[in-house]
Amino acid sequence: MGEILEKDGPSGPFLKAVRTVLRPLVRGLVRRGVQLPQIIEELKALYVDAAQTEAAKAGRVTQSAISVMTGVHRKDVKRLLEDADEVPRAPSAASLGSKLTGIWMGRPPFADAEGNPQPLYEKRSDGSPSFEELVGEVSQDVRSRAVLDDWLRLNVALRRDDGFIDLNTEAFATPEGEEEALHFFGRNLRDHIAAGLHNLQGEEPRFIDRATFYWGLSETSIEKLRLLARELGSEAVREANKSALELATKDRARGDGRHRMTFGVYFHSELDERPDDNAGDAS
Repeated sequence: MGEILEKDGPSGPFLKAVRTVLRPLVRGLVRRGVQLPQIIEELKALYVDAAQTEAAKAGRVTQSAISVMTGVHRKDVKRLLEDADEVPRAPSAASLGSKLTGIWMGRPPFADAEGNPQPLYEKRSDGSPSFEELVGEVSQDVRSRAVLDDWLRLNVALRRDDGFIDLNTEAFATPEGEEEALHFFGRNLRDHIAAGLHNLQGEEPRFIDRATFYWGLSETSIEKLRLLARELGSEAVREANKSALELATKDRARGDGRHRMTFGVYFHSELDERPDDNAGDAS
């Protein structure tokens, strides 16, 4: 990021792009009642944490160096370094829920050849996959019934009239699943931003970061495109999940599975006040 800031300056195109990224985030903070002083304190801690990492590369981790790099007062730097263990860190591994859904959508007998999650028995049964076996794939220390009860409460899992358990792939978009949804909200946006910064720095190999966007669309057209994006996106994520799960299983067995990846898709639409413009673009 240092190279970008030196090239653009403190008020250059990079800062303008950051402002664009922050605008919807700040709107969400206001709606949830998060006030500026809370965010300023979080930013100070994150600035100090990031500067400490960058300074370590040059072998000069001092309070003065970090203060100069970040603009955070030295007394705050001292305090935050002393409280470094309390600074929130990005999760090092996916949650239990994401591991379970990944297997349920990516590995036979829990998923079919196309990556569609299969209905499961609750308990182990001869010849039929079960939710109990699914949980056992991830952990032997967690009771499958406890996980199932929680998933039924959150509508992540649905119990059918015939007793089978279905995965509700739309669950994380519901208010009941907000805790899990917030986990993925933070993780996915973090990785998308990290991929963009990686590309801006000119690092190789470049990460895919493409989008298509159009103006001047009717509500009917937006709905058609939303459904198309949902269909194409679901298929792409299923295929990526299936391959990633297979490769991760082999890599971990060899003991060289030290990397992580994220692949995702999204669709967004809103009322636009721009003049009608049917031209589109992709980037």
